[in-house]
Amino acid sequence: MRFPASTAFLLLGAVLAAPLVHAAVERAVVDHAYVRTLAEQRARTAYRADRGQIPAYFREMTYDDYRRIRFLPETALWYRDGLRFRTEFFHAGYLFRKSVRMHEFTPTHVQPVPFSTKSFDYQDLQVPFFSRWGLGYAGLKVLHPLNQPEKWDELVSFIGASYFRALGRGQRYGISARGLALNSGGPAAEEFPEFTEFWLGKPEPDSDVITLHALLDGPSVSGAYTFVFTPGDETLVDVTATLFFRQGVDVPGLAPMTSMFWFGEGSPTRHGDFRPEVHDSDGLLIAPDAENRLWRPLRNPGGVALTDFAAPALAGFGLMQRDRDFRSYEDIEARYELRPSLWMEPVGTWPEGKVRLVELHARDEYHDNIVAFWTPTQPLPVGQPLELAWKLRWTRSATLGGPPGWVRATRQTVQLGEPRVTKLVVDFEIPGDAQPGPDDEVTADVSLPPGVTLRRQQVMLNDVDLSRRLILHLAAAPEIHTAEVRARLMARGRPLTETWVYPWTP
Repeated sequence: MRFPASTAFLLLGAVLAAPLVHAAVERAVVDHAYVRTLAEQRARTAYRADRGQIPAYFREMTYDDYRRIRFLPETALWYRDGLRFRTEFFHAGYLFRKSVRMHEFTPTHVQPVPFSTKSFDYQDLQVPFFSRWGLGYAGLKVLHPLNQPEKWDELVSFIGASYFRALGRGQRYGISARGLALNSGGPAAEEFPEFTEFWLGKPEPDSDVITLHALLDGPSVSGAYTFVFTPGDETLVDVTATLFFRQGVDVPGLAPMTSMFWFGEGSPTRHGDFRPEVHDSDGLLIAPDAENRLWRPLRNPGGVALTDFAAPALAGFGLMQRDRDFRSYEDIEARYELRPSLWMEPVGTWPEGKVRLVELHARDEYHDNIVAFWTPTQPLPVGQPLELAWKLRWTRSATLGGPPGWVRATRQTVQLGEPRVTKLVVDFEIPGDAQPGPDDEVTADVSLPPGVTLRRQQVMLNDVDLSRRLILHLAAAPEIHTAEVRARLMARGRPLTETWVYPWTP
């Protein structure tokens, strides 16, 4: 219907003159059960791909234009409430093309957090007035005086699909967690379910804990999530999730995490870069049970590489950044030595399954190419709830439990004069209180697949730092293109170190 110009002018005047609509406060208890009910209801309806779609002007924004939009700190949620947490919001636009509904809740009430253009400085952007209608926030970030009493640092951010990142004291953003990964690295197209709605719990005045609830939705699944964040040297996140699958999924990824590995000390090439190493994580650490640990160095493959690890009594897994020496990176801006490791510990009963590592080819440092998650052995039931809980640690620790010794570096080279022989050098860090005695013999327990021959091996003491170096000389039959090599150091009949797991390419 087309209105005359005079009528359109009157309609616009009425809109501009209308009083502001305040967020309606509802008396309700918001907890996991509350969001679980919404997720179950959502799962009974068809998925709507257009939910939260934003105007074309913002969908078509360039990266530079999007960066011009700045949130005004003085408009943050709880800015004037004297709390130890504040919440700021991301504007929708550029790659973040769907809006997310926001709510604030207390022990007795809940109310929407409405979008307002007054919370943003658009600088010199010529934003059409009408294009701002129907906008919403793309995500959120929670601030906390993490490092200094008077400085508000980012503690956690949620933006894009089900991705989120957190920080502990003295850390820089790197690795990301996800609510759910579907068909990552699998034969079917990967699906990215999205957090479509958040409920932000208003903390008590002296509380150092903040609780968030989130509603997840995608073509195959709907779910309810509860996050409890406890900031500190290690920031801890207690996660509770209830998932309702609309349809079967080939490769469900539970408690997933995503990182970047371009090259490291053991990589064959530096891609013409001046820096010795570039990565957010350098290895996958797995606790198949409470006593043992596996260390798998990361790599940047030529294509897609999938590796599964059996863990019948899983105690945890994580993508770790172990190298904390600035000289290993020489990057005064990215500060890769400050990027956190992310460790996951399952809580309660989990479905039988395995840890899967997905490594994709990376051409630069700007795109995540590493994914790790737990994938069940049996198909997940459709229409029935899947209840899960786990704990995340955003930490700078090199190892979490298990034997005292851990892998510090892995290097590979061709043995001179023996074209078919590869020399592998593995450095194990041994803490001072775990150092073997002068009369204790340190030996290597090496496991090789068929077709691989151990020509020589040597365990050496590094007098500089009391670490141990394992040197392996390996040869393979012509038909062997890749082989998994495992090794650990032993002392006094017990494991001195974790088990090194290496995908060797002869």
